[in-house]
Amino acid sequence: MSTEPVWVVGVDGGGTRGRAWMAPTDHDPAAAPAGAAERDEPCNAYAVGVERAAAAILGVIDDARRAAGAPADVLADAFVCIGVAGVDRAHEREPLFAALLAGGLKADRLDLLSDPWVALEGALPAEVVGPGPRLLLVGGTGSAAVTITAEGRRVRVGGWGARVGDEGSGAWLGIEAVRAALHALDGRDPPGELSAAVQAAWGAGAEALVGRARTATPAEFAALAPLVLAAGNDPVAAALRARAVASLCQLITTAAAGGALREARDGHGNLAAAPVGLALTGGVAVALADDLRASLPPELAAAMRSPVGPPVAGAWRLARARAQAGARA
Repeated sequence: MSTEPVWVVGVDGGGTRGRAWMAPTDHDPAAAPAGAAERDEPCNAYAVGVERAAAAILGVIDDARRAAGAPADVLADAFVCIGVAGVDRAHEREPLFAALLAGGLKADRLDLLSDPWVALEGALPAEVVGPGPRLLLVGGTGSAAVTITAEGRRVRVGGWGARVGDEGSGAWLGIEAVRAALHALDGRDPPGELSAAVQAAWGAGAEALVGRARTATPAEFAALAPLVLAAGNDPVAAALRARAVASLCQLITTAAAGGALREARDGHGNLAAAPVGLALTGGVAVALADDLRASLPPELAAAMRSPVGPPVAGAWRLARARAQAGARA
């Protein structure tokens, strides 16, 4: 019997940086391993193209390997799970998957998942929170809620991007803040703290705001969200915060219902299967946590808990599960 360690790699491939963990299967994921690395390079193929995204992912994996003190050839047999945006559909996933295989990873040991799923596993690992439905609200630049039901079914609600969705997110708040400033400038609404703050950030006057908005990315709109959160005495900002809370609560309650609100409750009006854990991730969701708790049904509010670990830990846990299943086969 071989005594060589089975190496496991987890990657959180973010839009601005990548993080990787590499360790043998006996590592305790409650803490980062020696083989941990981070690179300030975008891993989103939609944003930077497949070649650059794959190079960033492979680069941070190799950084983690070096930090772990593992030889270069172990990556060919390592079990790898990568969480990254933009891989839900086959035509988006397959080019990146192929580029990662060309970089030396092994097809039957590589999992490429949408990033909320690794974030869920990091925040609420089943081995820590126990059996039952687990639910994660993502409220950062974008917004979505994901859950794994008691039957093991995966449900995703929202996350359709800033152009047509992502309600309650940082990008949505930023877009609405610019809209509100334009309304103040053309006389539809009175000027206030928020409209002044937006113009201080992006330039005074409608021409400056519209010009900037034409080319702004979701991340650039999201950079305005703190202005909405901080404008405590501005009624327009307060209304936007309330709308964000309502939108984020709807994501949570829909996901908790397994994607169908009409099936959410039993004959007594109670959730049929309240989650064993509800975690929040992303700057907007965390900032609005108290408002969300006050607005959610009691059984969901009671399930709120701090994340156990980061998304990269979730990717590592999923890769380890795949490795352990392979060892048992």
